[in-house]
Amino acid sequence: MNTPTMQVEEIPRKEFLKEFGRDYRAGQHVTFLGPKQRGKTTLALQLLKQCISPELRCIILAGKPPDRDKTMNDAAKELNLRVVETWPPTYSPRDRKRNGYVLRPHQTLKDLDADNANIQSEFRRALMSAYASKKPVIIVCDEAHHVQNDMKLKKEYEASLMRGAPVVAEWSLIQRGAYMSYHAYSEADHLFIFYDPDAKNRKRYSDFGGLDPRTTEAIIESLELNKASNGMTISECLYIQRADPTPVIVGMK
Repeated sequence: MNTPTMQVEEIPRKEFLKEFGRDYRAGQHVTFLGPKQRGKTTLALQLLKQCISPELRCIILAGKPPDRDKTMNDAAKELNLRVVETWPPTYSPRDRKRNGYVLRPHQTLKDLDADNANIQSEFRRALMSAYASKKPVIIVCDEAHHVQNDMKLKKEYEASLMRGAPVVAEWSLIQRGAYMSYHAYSEADHLFIFYDPDAKNRKRYSDFGGLDPRTTEAIIESLELNKASNGMTISECLYIQRADPTPVIVGMK
């Protein structure tokens, strides 16, 4: 790894996961920034495994159909989540012991407009349900840019970011950082940034996190890129905590 000019702590991934799970508190927003195939989803699922429980459930908004999203299929099993097509889900006694849900709205894969309308409707219900929740909940936007812009749910997406804490936490996975709401960065308690070759995205990233922009860019450019492990993509990333903006590099192992 090419080391930036300033001193940056590097923590092995396994150690970081344990520390994050121990320190994470309900209502804290988390944002993951980076292009495809950098490992945002892998890291998010690894962190969720450390944080969620029947007392702190998550709702993952997943827009891909079952046969096109092996990652989310596997995650539902590993994280003890129930996959549902509509929101709110019908009650099941087993839900008392589950850690939450994967909301995957039904799609015909024949009528694009109807599929989009159904996804938008179900996602909106879930976002508003989380916003009004009386119990701690994490709502995960697997493709936040798609949810905010393509699904036209910016108002609903921002509601929990602005007024959700300390009950509702929003975890946002973002590919196109330059086109996302400012609040996705400014309200994040935990920020994870992966290397991005897009200069426009990198410039936007450097505006946030409490560090000097040149320092942030230097660290991002030093990050080692991904490798595949058991079908999952893993890369180094820069971690910044809003309460203590000391840069930390999360390792791949």
